[in-house]
Amino acid sequence: MPILAKYTNRVRQGRKRRKLRNIALLPSLLTLGNLVCGFAGIYFAMRAALDSGAGVDAATELTLQSVRIERILPSFLSIGAGLLLLGMVFDMFDGMIARLTRNTSSFGGQLDSLADMVTSGVAPMTLMLVFMMKEFQEINIYLSPLSEHTVGRFAWVTAVVYVACAAVRLARFNVECAENRHDHTRFRGLPTPGAALVVVSYLIWIEQANMLGLEIPVEIAIYSLPSTAVIAGLLMVSSLPYSKIGSVLRGKKPFSVLVAVIFVFGLFWIAKSVALLLGAVVYALSGPTLALILAIRGKPKPNTQTTNKQVNEERGIA
Repeated sequence: MPILAKYTNRVRQGRKRRKLRNIALLPSLLTLGNLVCGFAGIYFAMRAALDSGAGVDAATELTLQSVRIERILPSFLSIGAGLLLLGMVFDMFDGMIARLTRNTSSFGGQLDSLADMVTSGVAPMTLMLVFMMKEFQEINIYLSPLSEHTVGRFAWVTAVVYVACAAVRLARFNVECAENRHDHTRFRGLPTPGAALVVVSYLIWIEQANMLGLEIPVEIAIYSLPSTAVIAGLLMVSSLPYSKIGSVLRGKKPFSVLVAVIFVFGLFWIAKSVALLLGAVVYALSGPTLALILAIRGKPKPNTQTTNKQVNEERGIA
């Protein structure tokens, strides 16, 4: 009997090892694309910081030595922000493709969280600090935890708070999925890509406004950007309910939803940066709004117990 038990355990371990060798290729490649976009966004933020430190004028320096690219992305910070937006697109489609092909797995969920930590956690704060560093040079304020100026320390600490909240948000999501305590109808807390979209779209709006001659006072960027990052971070670790974009667009909806979608697309065609910022802010505020509506109606909290199939379908989206 002991020999048979040892043999059975070895067979089971061998089966588990063989399972780990099989992964969903296409969803994993999309998730890695998300990770690469986040890393590239950090690289271009560093490039902008180097040019700023060397005294290179961004208005006279071609991005990637291409006039065509400069028309769309006039600075290295714009390239970094655009790459983060592309990473969010990869993040949206990897889970969708995994569900359509029925290739959801725990491996995909863990890989997606690691990619989100880079693209939606570290990279947005790197872009924010580099942007603020360029703005602060005009008033001789340096960003550092040891800065002699309170504003410099405040800006740096807010970035740390956001990154820490992103890590806690992703870790909580993974634990809830592993313990079958994840609500498959809504997100609990603002998803990390949604928080990153708020910060990145705000950066794009400020930079493009300055490019178009609509000079935004430095003081607004100094205080509003760190405050936006802190609010987005706190929303991530909150328990506020957030609807899922896929569930909003799926099935039959009221006629007003169609009108709203048409309005958003029209606004995006006219002013892309304004539409991005407006959409990000509206989604970020939808959590408190939905919580208030549920409290007024007195509806009970949705059941958080899910089946293994539902958990696997939701893994990969945090």
